[in-house]
Amino acid sequence: MYCKNCGRQLKEGMRFCDRCGQSVRKSQQSGKSAKRQEIEELKAERLNRKKRLAEKEARQYVSKKRKKKKGNTFMFIVILILIAVLSVIIGYNIFPKGGNVAQPTVSPNGTASSTAPVSSPSATGGTVKNGYAVLTIGNVTCPYPSDFHSNTVSGSEKLNMTDPLGGATMIVAQEGKGGVPKDMMIEYAAQSSNVSYSRAGGDWYAITFEADEKIKHRKCIVRNGISIYYDFTYDASSSSSKRYQEYIDYIDSNFK
Repeated sequence: MYCKNCGRQLKEGMRFCDRCGQSVRKSQQSGKSAKRQEIEELKAERLNRKKRLAEKEARQYVSKKRKKKKGNTFMFIVILILIAVLSVIIGYNIFPKGGNVAQPTVSPNGTASSTAPVSSPSATGGTVKNGYAVLTIGNVTCPYPSDFHSNTVSGSEKLNMTDPLGGATMIVAQEGKGGVPKDMMIEYAAQSSNVSYSRAGGDWYAITFEADEKIKHRKCIVRNGISIYYDFTYDASSSSSKRYQEYIDYIDSNFK
């Protein structure tokens, strides 16, 4: 055994160091305290090491989560862009631009013929059935009274016709305008507060209102960002109102 203070070798049974006078018991206690302190420091070091490791793993987890979120956001944007590109391609193929197609008219014997040009190859005429001829625009068909006279079309119109007996007019048009059908209907109805009929579905709306002493009815189909609609207009005081309403009911049912 040695003195913890000066290092002198001590004889068994000595209570004090004969060189420095240090208490042998105190030296022994100091040695035990130092050992306990060393053990506590080792424990503290282990705990700190575990804590640092846990913090590092937490940071790595958050970093991976953020990278994954960024990756998902990027994929979502790419998918949206692809959908937009496909929509444009599909819309272009369904509703091609340019070219001229003869506008369907009806001869006195009730057969369909072609006279005035329509500024889109996507509009084609059909045969007469039940007193109605049919105009097809893309994948949308629109019947119209076969006894109406054809007028020259302009702008987005594909068909412009007039009833020679009562003065009613009907146009069929195609516009590159999409949106929520109900919202589009409300916007169109702002022309008048006297709305007598309004309905809207997932890709269509129909509305009737009176403005400037005219009854105006529109049905519109919205597909792939394209609006295809027909407008039927006649005088509010017309004696042919009942017949015109029958036309509207039939056209609405078959305009799809």
